[in-house]
Amino acid sequence: MSALPVCASTASFRYCTLQEAAAIIRALGFEAIDLEGASSKHVQRTLVLAGDAGEVKRVRALDMKIVDFSWTFEEFSLKPAVNDPDPTVRASNKEQFRRVIDFCQQIGARSVLVLPGVVYPGQSLAEARKLAAQSFNELLPIALDGGIRLITEAHLGSLFETPQSAVELAMAAPGVGLVLDYAHFICQGYPQAEVDQLAEYTVHVHLRQAKNGMMQMPLGDGTINFALVLDRLREVKYDGYLCVEYVHQNYLGATNVDIVTETIKMRDFLKEHNL
Repeated sequence: MSALPVCASTASFRYCTLQEAAAIIRALGFEAIDLEGASSKHVQRTLVLAGDAGEVKRVRALDMKIVDFSWTFEEFSLKPAVNDPDPTVRASNKEQFRRVIDFCQQIGARSVLVLPGVVYPGQSLAEARKLAAQSFNELLPIALDGGIRLITEAHLGSLFETPQSAVELAMAAPGVGLVLDYAHFICQGYPQAEVDQLAEYTVHVHLRQAKNGMMQMPLGDGTINFALVLDRLREVKYDGYLCVEYVHQNYLGATNVDIVTETIKMRDFLKEHNL
């Protein structure tokens, strides 16, 4: 298996402009990015939805490969989610999604990331998961028609925050790829071997170190064995990107590392082990 392509995320540099974030990422040796669209810090969400040609031009001017574009249906919010119980809201989400797919086509993005949802008042977990899968199955043809891969990330605090539930989502919405970030499961105390089962459903990977109780740690201080992660990806013949994604946000202590230092350390680890 040849070396997997690598990228970094603009989400690591949320306090920078898009141009600043891209310049830092390029200076660190990356030629591709995951582009965050959950806030208007790096892309103007209203312009994305308006189909503004200038916003497309601004992103394309970065002259970097756009691997993935992440989107939330409200700025930097988990709601409205794909499993919103209101059919009118879900219809609005679908219309937003059509416009986002148009944007992804124009900037040359490989995939679009939509989060898997949360439990709403009055919903059972089972009902919420069923509606999420139904909604993903409705969004999938829109993405495929546009030549864009629809992906989702099972994450802490979502409907699908356990390894087994993530597998169930992949089975219930076949064709929707998973983003695998071991940190979301390791911080909950799941053993790495239990998370490994997700690799066969994975089409994109986020990399950052973590440990039980902490979503993010310096590379040498956490418990994820990234050499074994790479071995597992080789076993399933994974051929997507490895995205280094350290962040600075007040969520389970994720303000605790120097983003640039840890990005460099992960980059160097991959240079040595991603062969």
